[in-house]
Amino acid sequence: MTEISIVAVDIGSLVNIGWWREVSAPKLTSSGRDLDAVADVVVADLRAGTPVALGFEAPLFVPRPSSHARLNKQRLGDGGRPWCAGAGTGALALGIQHATYVFERIAAQEKPRVTFDLDALMSGDADLLIWEAFVSGDAKNRAAANPHVDDARVAVQDLAGRITKDKVTSDVVEPDVLNLAAACLLGAGLTSDVGLLKQSCIVVKPPSGS
Repeated sequence: MTEISIVAVDIGSLVNIGWWREVSAPKLTSSGRDLDAVADVVVADLRAGTPVALGFEAPLFVPRPSSHARLNKQRLGDGGRPWCAGAGTGALALGIQHATYVFERIAAQEKPRVTFDLDALMSGDADLLIWEAFVSGDAKNRAAANPHVDDARVAVQDLAGRITKDKVTSDVVEPDVLNLAAACLLGAGLTSDVGLLKQSCIVVKPPSGS
């Protein structure tokens, strides 16, 4: 299997940010609590020639409905924890700003080829995959010493397991979307491909007890 670095960031207030990084072979892990360090580990892996899958625990795309009746509806797979209400709206707003912050710091040092397509990353046609982590309910370990870092760990290890088994499917699927992560990438200068705005990304929603 292609060596890959998987990184996830748990979005929240500045004191609640947590991230986890895991490299597949040889297995290496690291973690932290600030966004500058996220950019640093991503850049270091890219410079080492290791493809990176960078995820954010925040809604990264929203439905683009064709009728008024479908406005303000949860995504197919949100499972009662919608992007458009409660914690989802807060995570969405912070995720846009925080992702842009990380992307701009990556862009200041490296210009990776970005994608939302895992196959492109694994085949060497892209260097940086952006994905969405969705850790909720009983998938969270609220007794963990650093619960926000642990949320990121759970998401990373779930995606790593799917890649190992060659069973990577998105847990949220929408036919027509507006990809907010693409807007962040465009704003940061990491891509000029406006077509990414209409592409969804992989959403990893770990099961209960992860």
